Amino acid sequence: MARLDGVREKRHQPFYDHLVRGIGISSVQTSTALFGNANIGNRVLTNLQVAGVLASDQTYVIRTLRCQMAFQGLADTEFGTFGTLPDLQASATGTNSRAEDLYALVGYGATFELNVGDKPMFFAPLWYAPAGGGPSGFTTNNSRQVITNGAASHEAILKLGKPIHVPARQNFNVQIQFFPFARLGAGQGGAYVADLSPLDYLNQFDGRKEVSFIVDGIQTRDVQ
Repeated sequence: MARLDGVREKRHQPFYDHLVRGIGISSVQTSTALFGNANIGNRVLTNLQVAGVLASDQTYVIRTLRCQMAFQGLADTEFGTFGTLPDLQASATGTNSRAEDLYALVGYGATFELNVGDKPMFFAPLWYAPAGGGPSGFTTNNSRQVITNGAASHEAILKLGKPIHVPARQNFNVQIQFFPFARLGAGQGGAYVADLSPLDYLNQFDGRKEVSFIVDGIQTRDVQ
């Protein structure tokens, strides 16, 4: 479709990228830059069209930052053989109890840094950017959980005190970095054999896992 020269439009459009999405043992690294080359072209993992930059001289004003997390154990009869569905339970050991622990381990065990160009623009623990949405509710079935990263409400999001501008052709990324909980001393039953590594627990969990980061704001683009 032809572009209208000199005519621009603004719209509210979030951009997202995934740190991890799938089932089974994963290999997420200690430090990962999102909105790069890794997921471009896979719409379920990112809706960015060009690695690290906005397409076609678009500009962007970032107003909110969000981190979405979802974990679910597959070591559950509900994921066993059912009709023509495959038996996922047979290969899984991760329970919903482990899935629930991951929300706190990842939220408190990692940080994020938003970079525009070569300049850090915002740095905080991962829990500081709640998702502000997702399924929520209560259940009386103890093997189930309905948890989100923060309250599932658009009022419960990280609203930036000052908008962050991304000019045309300016690269940006979000760096996610994990840190272990170090041993401060021995446990009540003896010395700990290792630090507590949230990243190791995330990678070794073999259920459904999803961690994504969203930059949310106003996109300015050509009219076609």
